[in-house]
Amino acid sequence: MTKTSLYLASLVLVAFSASLLAQEWHQVGDNKTQGISGVAAIDDTHFLVVHDNKKPDQPRLGLVEWQKGQKPALTPLKWCDDTLPIDLEAVTAVPDHKGDYLVLESKGQVSRIHLEEQGSACKTLMRFPLPGITQESNLEGLSLYCRRSGVCVLLWAERGDDKTPANLSWASFDLEKNTVANKVEHFPFKAPYPETNLRSISDIVVDQYGTVLVSATSDPGDDGPFKSAIYTLGKFSAKGILTIAEPKTPDFKFDAENIKIEALTQPASGSLLMGSDDENKGGRLTLLTVRK
Repeated sequence: MTKTSLYLASLVLVAFSASLLAQEWHQVGDNKTQGISGVAAIDDTHFLVVHDNKKPDQPRLGLVEWQKGQKPALTPLKWCDDTLPIDLEAVTAVPDHKGDYLVLESKGQVSRIHLEEQGSACKTLMRFPLPGITQESNLEGLSLYCRRSGVCVLLWAERGDDKTPANLSWASFDLEKNTVANKVEHFPFKAPYPETNLRSISDIVVDQYGTVLVSATSDPGDDGPFKSAIYTLGKFSAKGILTIAEPKTPDFKFDAENIKIEALTQPASGSLLMGSDDENKGGRLTLLTVRK
């Protein structure tokens, strides 16, 4: 069995106990301004989170410290310059550029920021719009995948709704110039679950084997009730070609936990970290341990 097969088999084992793991969601914020709309691993115990806030006095960034056996602690961080972003929805680390992250606003503006050790300082390095965005754009997912060759692919997604599928887009990305290639590929995805108040893609993560995972949510309003699911949408080949899957059922299903998953990342340990933006109930985190 290949490493990829072992990994996917491990995910199946984790999915079997998903209902039990739902009891291990840890609160990291107790109000609407502390919901987690994106997360990136700094290391195995520290995580950069973004908040989808819009007012000047509300936090945009936060640092979560989560030591084994302890509850996660959230510390707000000052934004990186004087121009506050509006409605941050995702964050992804830049491989081989320690402290660099791409953060996404819902209208398609991306900022590349640099975070010093433990969030002691932050600066904006570059801003650029994603291709094909319009005034109607409503993006919620972003992930940067780089192969060992150094060739990188940037993935982003329009979230969709009950009538319109989400739109997963991807293109080659130049790490040094912060430019997206002209050739952009697309895949429309309508999540089979949840059934109503649907956002078919609320975040994206590409794991260490090139597997593309997305979260889908149901969002009926600030007080819920919320439902969420995780889907495998495809896998990158060694040459960087994404083969799309069209899942009929979710890998993980969260229907009784009242969570709205909007943040996915994979720490170096190989586990899957998920964060929620539960609106008036704040944000929570959980870690799915991949059994090897």
